[in-house]
Amino acid sequence: MKNTITIFTILLLSMTISAQEKAVTMKGDTINVYENGTWEKINKVKTITEIESTVEATVEIDEFSKSKKTRTESWSKFGKNKLGRTISGNLIRVDDLTVFTISYTGDLGCLSEYNSTIKVKLTNGEIIEFSQISDTDCGDYPTARFIPINKKQTKDPNFKDLLADNLEILKQFDWETIRIQGTEYYTDIIPNVSRKVEKPEQFFRQHIISADKK
Repeated sequence: MKNTITIFTILLLSMTISAQEKAVTMKGDTINVYENGTWEKINKVKTITEIESTVEATVEIDEFSKSKKTRTESWSKFGKNKLGRTISGNLIRVDDLTVFTISYTGDLGCLSEYNSTIKVKLTNGEIIEFSQISDTDCGDYPTARFIPINKKQTKDPNFKDLLADNLEILKQFDWETIRIQGTEYYTDIIPNVSRKVEKPEQFFRQHIISADKK
């Protein structure tokens, strides 16, 4: 239900989206604020719990540029769709630029550079959009690298700050659903528990934590 807002309960944050703005209340709830002075709750922030990462990460330093490259071990089949198609992935960080390599065992048409996306819904209700920044792959089992900011944000002069903010959110909450959008089809992925991956819902959290420690 929409309710009339007061200036004492809202801390205005972010940017206008069509006829509305996103805001955060003093209680930590994310809401949509409409032009007519009403608001609607989007989600309620859940308690953040600390976790331990079991992911191994390796570091390489380029002897000429001194660039630091961190790579985490790949998690195989940590997510699946209703047809049993799976995804695998890992994290790659070069200095302060972090991307995730994701492979899918099905047909999405192609995974297209700057056009294909993944959207990650977290347990706090937020959705983080990732943009593909790797070459287009039209194979039967496509693989692509995704950066956790949307296409518009990749052109923002402050994109590294936006990237850091999204990584912090991804590190705090488990994921519930991942939507992968190809050139022809999309698929929705849920966590796939296995003996090798006991907590697949912590994919982003554990991989970011391990990279941060290097």
